[in-house]
Amino acid sequence: PREVRVSARPLGAGRDGAGAASTRVPGPGIEVPMTWSGHLASVSVMLNGQGPFRFAIDTGAAGCARLDASIARRLGLAVVGQARVGDPSGTNMKAADIVSIDTLSIGGARFTGVAATTGDLKGRLPGEAVDGILGFGLFADCLVTLDFPALRLMLSNGEVADGPGAIPFRDTRGVPSISMRVAGTEVDTDVDAGAMGGFSLPQALAATLPLAAPPRVVGHARTVSNEFDISAARLDGDVTLGGLTFNKPMVEFQPVFAVGNVGARVLRNCVVAFDTRHHRMTLQPVPAAGEAGSAGAEFH
Repeated sequence: PREVRVSARPLGAGRDGAGAASTRVPGPGIEVPMTWSGHLASVSVMLNGQGPFRFAIDTGAAGCARLDASIARRLGLAVVGQARVGDPSGTNMKAADIVSIDTLSIGGARFTGVAATTGDLKGRLPGEAVDGILGFGLFADCLVTLDFPALRLMLSNGEVADGPGAIPFRDTRGVPSISMRVAGTEVDTDVDAGAMGGFSLPQALAATLPLAAPPRVVGHARTVSNEFDISAARLDGDVTLGGLTFNKPMVEFQPVFAVGNVGARVLRNCVVAFDTRHHRMTLQPVPAAGEAGSAGAEFH
């Protein structure tokens, strides 16, 4: 009991209809290296004792895992059902098979009874190909820390203390959502390490926020179920996340989602910890070498 904590739940009882039946994390916790696969941080994972496989970490993905269909066939995983998958808009949802993974291991941490949706991941994700995605639901029973600057993933049995540095979050949609203040306006915002952008906002806010210039189209986005243009402009004001303030950052606008998004362009400069059991997180920026630490620093 002093060396390991094991939690258990029925298969499929986790968030968004998927969850690990049990989670085993050694008492001291584990630490494994991450590598970049495009804008996604990824780690080495073993499935049913086979591998290693390369899995990206996406806090904006509900459920435990997504697996490339070719890997599911290679491992002979049984299809146990179907799920409707898509993005936060809820439109153009698609059907995906659900397979059952007996064991999923990351370093010395072991998750059993993991339900994963399958699809063509290798053909859709930018950057170096990955075999799967680890969703936010996988970490429901442990403290997960993503140290993006040092490229380290840490899992432990600890918790985020309820104090000045803690940011409360909700996960009613299976992903961490916080209240972000944008030039005085409160915006419900997903903390999404799988998103390529920085501060992304609903298009409707472009007409009400103070901007240094009108937004201009800067790119095109594609989700699992939608495609759309992205525009951007510099905010003539601050963005506040918990106790952090970003002065006059660039903000992006998209026409599809009703919620905001904090993506990889911001998070890759931070150490982010999620305590799902107590619905608290921390977000600590790490200045580049030679820079003074400042909560007011702007990251792009």
